[in-house]
Amino acid sequence: MRVPFLLSDLANRPPFDRHRVIVNAIKRWFHPARARQLDEKLASAARKKAIARVDYPRAKIRIHVTSEMERRWRTTACAKEPWTVAWLDTQIQPGDVLYDLGANVGVFSLIGASRLKGRGTVVAFEPGYASYARLCENIVLNGFEERIIPVPLPMSSRTGLQAFTYRTIDPGQSRHTFAGDAWKAEGSQTTRGHYSQPMLAMTLDAAVPLFGLPAPTLVKLDVDGAELHVLEGAQKTFAAEQVRSLVIEIENELTEPVTALLARLGFRLIDRPDRKRAAKAWYGIFGR
Repeated sequence: MRVPFLLSDLANRPPFDRHRVIVNAIKRWFHPARARQLDEKLASAARKKAIARVDYPRAKIRIHVTSEMERRWRTTACAKEPWTVAWLDTQIQPGDVLYDLGANVGVFSLIGASRLKGRGTVVAFEPGYASYARLCENIVLNGFEERIIPVPLPMSSRTGLQAFTYRTIDPGQSRHTFAGDAWKAEGSQTTRGHYSQPMLAMTLDAAVPLFGLPAPTLVKLDVDGAELHVLEGAQKTFAAEQVRSLVIEIENELTEPVTALLARLGFRLIDRPDRKRAAKAWYGIFGR
């Protein structure tokens, strides 16, 4: 039995993946049926134990962690985006309605819900299927079923069947591609792991009355290059006077059209947080 090799392999694996190494070893060295039983037990235990606390000091917020993206980026979201957290802390008041467009696994939605103090709503939009499923699990884990409305649809500049291409399908992943293009069956085969999923997309202006969503007072928009599409389809909703402030990630190449559209809706740039390194996008805080 190659125990030293097994131990070294385990040491190089994240905790939530180590049981697979053990099971594969049992399949080779012992009995497949026993391996399947152990696999089920270890997988169940891993799911229960794979919970981590987010680095938010004002409330105890936990998330399920089964991917490297969740471990590296979502549990450390406050260190990664301190300006977004500061905006949530200073802007949200009990009774507010926060729209979190690009919620991922829900860290900022959870922080927002904790600031509502039992009064108000967070509407969390996340179209990626793995991150959406994890978003729902995290809502239940933190007991925010009454405060957060999860929405599994991409918001766009028009309504229709549109292509959403994954960077990877792991929960917690970001930088997917959504350009509002119509989905076509031809050429949509998964290549190099990039699954192009047909999605039912719609404008926010259509979604709000259709589903009876509460009107927003605050908006966080982080959709990895699709911000202009979202804004073009949300002009009526965001022009309403009750929308006080927005924090938006803006691709550098979209700076002029995005800021011009926001100006037409009555918003001006209040703050542009500094980032430690050069990036393809910047964050802006906009207000009336």
